[in-house]
Amino acid sequence: MATQHQKERRAISRKRNILNFLLVGIIGIGTGLFLGSWYSYAFLSSSVDYSNISEATLRDDIDEIFKKAIKKNKLTDSDKENWVSTAKSQGVTPKNLTTYENIALAEYNLENAQSYAVTGTGLVDTVVKQTVYSAKYYDGNQYVVENISKSSMVTVANCFVLNKGANLVSTIAGNNVTETSANWTGSKTEVTTSEFTDKNGVLPNKVIPYIVSSKTVTSSSEITETTVNGTKQYKFSVNLDPVNSVLNYVRQVKQTGGLSDYPTFNDIKLTFVIDENWNFVSFDVVENYRVVYAGLKPKCTGTLNLTFKINEPITLPEHN
Repeated sequence: MATQHQKERRAISRKRNILNFLLVGIIGIGTGLFLGSWYSYAFLSSSVDYSNISEATLRDDIDEIFKKAIKKNKLTDSDKENWVSTAKSQGVTPKNLTTYENIALAEYNLENAQSYAVTGTGLVDTVVKQTVYSAKYYDGNQYVVENISKSSMVTVANCFVLNKGANLVSTIAGNNVTETSANWTGSKTEVTTSEFTDKNGVLPNKVIPYIVSSKTVTSSSEITETTVNGTKQYKFSVNLDPVNSVLNYVRQVKQTGGLSDYPTFNDIKLTFVIDENWNFVSFDVVENYRVVYAGLKPKCTGTLNLTFKINEPITLPEHN
């Protein structure tokens, strides 16, 4: 018969296993989207071999997409700077391009924007449901990312800060955490951008961590057009290859942690709304994936809805 001490040790072990599994389920901690935190991958397993997959072969040539959008065989720097007005003057709309071409152009506009604020809420449905909050800001000088995940048993809140052109990323722990806010006054650490990328997959200045291209989009919906407050908007969905589209993140995690296995993504569906100037309006994510933990392979489902404000005055969240 087990002694009282043995029973207490077993209870503590069960509680620790539950907490560790919940940390596995928390997604979006490193990127703001549904990709597991670096810590969690110590418990994951997959048969996927990423060693022979190259990002360069998965990405589309943005210059070729520009040429199609503005109907030119050769590009100048001015063509790239003014491509939206040129395309519109020729009657080109997002309906004249493919879904992945529209995404690449919208990503280009976002990465070259003067400012943006991207905020989102979501849910992770696994052993215990967890709320997810993600916000990414850029005011022209500094990138700030807020990531919060809460359940009845686990709360994780981190803020990442990167100055434009700098080589250091700060990580700040949150205090007084709610589902959608925190005081960024906790412990602070700094690492180089290279170290941060190795650990977290992408830098704070990257909003969409997936590789979305002609090589990774497995199917697409029709592009539909509506008018909202006098501005045309275009909505469409894409389903992604669940291996190649997450190459950046899992490769970085494997290199850093010396891990031999990865989580297995079963399917990833992204739904975008962009405006007539190829700016993101909203972005929905639905992911289904499995992890291996304690001999089990539970199914995890993550959802996230992001909304965008681009080239508007931005107030960064306060942080130490």
